[in-house]
Parts: sequence; C-alpha cells; structure tokens
Amino acid sequence: MTASSLSMTTYLILTQVSSRALTFLGNQILLRFLSPTLLGMAVQLELLSVTVLYSARESLRVALQRRPKASNHADAEKDESSATNRGQSTVNLAYLVIAVGLLLGLISGVSYFLKANAKVLLNPDFNTAFAIYSVATVIELFAEPSFLIIQQDAMSAARAKAETVAAIARCLSSCGTAVVLRYTGQVSSVLPFAIGQLAYASVLFSMYYAAAQAVSRHQHFRLLPVPIGGPEYLLTLFNKPIVYLASTMYVQSIFKLLLTEGDAFILSAFSSLADQGSFHLAANYGGLLARLIFQPLEEGSRNIFGRTLSATTVPSASTTNIQTALSHLSSLVHFYLLAACPLVTLAPRLVPLLSSFLFSSAFRTPGITSLLSTYIYYIPFMAVNGILDAFVTCIATSAQFRLQSVFMALFTVLYALVAWALLQKLELGAPGLVWANIFNMTMRIAWSCWFITSWIKQQYGDMGKKKAKAFWSECLPHPSVLLAAVAVSGIRLAGTGQPNHFVNTVTSNTTQATNPTAADRDLDVRKLIDLVAQVALFAVTM
Repeated sequence: MTASSLSMTTYLILTQVSSRALTFLGNQILLRFLSPTLLGMAVQLELLSVTVLYSARESLRVALQRRPKASNHADAEKDESSATNRGQSTVNLAYLVIAVGLLLGLISGVSYFLKANAKVLLNPDFNTAFAIYSVATVIELFAEPSFLIIQQDAMSAARAKAETVAAIARCLSSCGTAVVLRYTGQVSSVLPFAIGQLAYASVLFSMYYAAAQAVSRHQHFRLLPVPIGGPEYLLTLFNKPIVYLASTMYVQSIFKLLLTEGDAFILSAFSSLADQGSFHLAANYGGLLARLIFQPLEEGSRNIFGRTLSATTVPSASTTNIQTALSHLSSLVHFYLLAACPLVTLAPRLVPLLSSFLFSSAFRTPGITSLLSTYIYYIPFMAVNGILDAFVTCIATSAQFRLQSVFMALFTVLYALVAWALLQKLELGAPGLVWANIFNMTMRIAWSCWFITSWIKQQYGDMGKKKAKAFWSECLPHPSVLLAAVAVSGIRLAGTGQPNHFVNTVTSNTTQATNPTAADRDLDVRKLIDLVAQVALFAVTM
C-alpha cells in the first residue's frame, strides 16, 4: 500500500468513526422522541433519497477511479491534453449525474406519492418533510462536481473535514428540532430527520465546493460544464471512454442497489411501518462495525486496485503490481475472517445486555433484541463481499461487467424468492430477511471467488492454478482459530442447550425484572466469567 493510499484509507476510517459516532449520539437522542412507526416513515424517505443518489452517481464514480493518473507531460497530453482539460472533463461528466439524478428523483417522487400508505400521507408534517428531503437530495446531486474533483486529486483531508462537519450539523439540527417539537407541545413527526438531512447536504455542498474551487483556480478549469472539443468527447463535453464504461457499469450498479438495499425494498412492500423502523434500527446498530471499518477499507482498497490493475491504466498489469494487489486483498480477507470468528460467537451474547442501555422502552423489545443478535451473523458476509467486489470492479473488462450483470439479475431474482419464502411462507419476520441477505451475499461472494480464481489463472498461465490455490490459502485463518470458534460454540451449547438461549433468556429478563435478586446477580457474574474465558481462548489462538 502506498503512502498516499494509506493516508487516504486512514482519513476515511477516521471520518467514518467520527461521523458515525456523532450519528450514533444523535440517534440515541432521537430515539427518545420517536416510535418504531415514525422511524419507519423516516426510513422510506431515506430509502428514496439513497436510491436516487446511488443510481445516478455510483457507476460514474467507479469508472473515474479506473482512469489512469497522468505520470508525465506526454501522458497528460495524450490523455486529457492538460491538467485543465482533465479537471474540466471530470466536472462535465458530473453534470450527467445531476441530469440523471433529477430525472430519477422526479419519477421516484411521483411514484412514491401515488403508492404511499394513507397513514404516511396523513402524518403531521410529512409533506413538509418530503419536500425538505427532496431539496436535500438535489443539493447532494449538485455537490457531485466538487466531490469528483476531490476524489480525483485524492484530497482525503478535505473530504474527511467536510463529512465530519456535515455529520455534526445533521446531529445538532435533527436533535434540536426534535427537542423543540417536544417542548412546544407539537405532535412527533419525521421532520427532525428531514431538517438533519438538509443541514448535512448543505454543509457538504459548501465545504466540497470550497475545496474544489481552490483546485479549479490552480488548474484553470471551471466547476460548470464547459466545451472541450476533440474526437474523444461526446457533444464536445463528455469523455467517450469514461461515458461508455460508466454506461456498461450502470446496469450492474442498479442490480447492486437492489441486492444491497433489497431488504428495505422488500420490507416496504410486505411489512408495516413499525417493522420497517425496527429493522432499520437493527441494521444501523448491527452494521455499525461494517460502516466504521470495513467501508473505508473497501474505498481505500478500490483506489489501490484501480491505480495498479485497471485495464485502462496499462494493457497488461506487471507481475509486481498483480502480486501487490493480491497480497493486499488476501491480507484484508484474512483479517476479516479472523475478526468474524469472535464476532459471531461472542457478540450475540452481549446484545441483550447492551440493548437495555441503548434503547428507549419503545424499542427495547424481545423482537428487536433478537433481530440485532441475528444481524451480527450477516456482518462478516457483508465485509468479505465488499472487498472482493472492489477487486472485481477494478479488474473486469466491459464484457465481463456485462456477464456480471447477468449473474446479478439472477441473484436478484433468487434473493427475492428466498426473502418472500422466509417472510410470507415460513413467517420468520425480520430475522428471516437477515438470513435472506446472508444467502444473497453468499451468492455474490461465490461469484467473486470464481471470477478472481479465473483471473489469477489467466494472469499466471501454467502457474495459475498453483497461484490461485496459494492465494486462497493465505486468505483463510489458521486452523487453530477455526477450532477455537467451534470450541466456543460448543461451550455455549453445553451451557445453555441451544445457541440463542442466552439471548432469549436475557431479553425476557430485561422486560420483566427491574430489581435483580442475588441469584440473578450470581448468574450474571458466571456468564461474564464464561465470556471472559471464551475471549481468552480466542486471544491465545490468534
């Protein structure tokens, strides 16, 4: 990993930690003023905004990460003719995102109102909240030219500062609005979420723009669309290779959105607002580790893979670059799997104890606690899929992207069928949706493993099979760690008779007993000692 890439990844992790910590604190305050039903309404508005933003900008962002960085004057002349043209080309492409986003936003907004539940539309301030969310989404779209310049120039510090300050603004504004509504005697509504999102988008736009404006002055380009000219540009504005690559990746990004946000779409179709709010709470708290650590690592790694292995960078990546990228990938997968072993065996036991401190009485229910415990099993799958997908995205050709889109379509159908069966036929509720997500991620991981294995064999020729086997061996934890995981699971089974007995018992006790007896305290001490012993077992093997 280069120094600049390490710096970027570090900044991204610190940004995620600080912004998520602030979001966590803000949510803790907001949950004191809300019910699961109101949270479910806020989830629908957020899903609408995320759908528009992701659909409009994701494919172009990834395509631009694959564009080579000019290393000398000759390369610059051949690629964009100058740093000015390179920057202006990026800005011009960003306005395609804005145009697509505005169109998608209009279609999505009208469709939502036509199909929205009457209970949602009759909620106080919902129309106002919807309008504010719409404005916030448009503001984020218009921040895209500045963001792409920041991404292109690897301005990690500027991005970290902007996102942290924006998170602070969202936290303060949403919590402040909730407090004002409560103490002025008004009915609780989703307005605090909308105000918070508007503050976040406004601050993000302002700080991104300030950082990008400094670059534009130095490199002499504008943050507005300006014709460039030349045979490499569509309508004298848009770089053809990037547009074609982004177009190829667009369909794939839609399927990824459906697979990534599929649980929210399915819940909005088949579940009540209260169930949607409960699942959103579980997903936010259960996925906190993934967003704090795994997501920044994924973004930083995507930049590393894109610079060293992209087919648009060099016709054939050198053996050194290939080995460096594979070593980076195997190290991360190895780390993820190491972290997964104690996570899935120990963390579910802590959830019932923590929920009594984190949630208000409206959210401190056996169902939500059980859902959180189940969600923990999903986190390792999400993490491994993210890093493998980042690697695949940076090495695949246009034809291979089309092949992946076909498989993504198949996975989407299978995922929907499994989710429907678990929710409607087996009536497993929200935990069933978590298991459907695990099934979805397993399919995607299997495809990525197959693709990466094929790619390694292609790159190394006769030695490919041996190299692929060695690569996957490096990814796996030492057998002693796996044995420790089995041993810890055995301890849980031997002590309780069933894997989730501890979860169910503590959950029920939380809602029934406010004054624990001496026997209860002794039992808690024994459980704590048992947990410490299991942690020690992992520490020895790792």
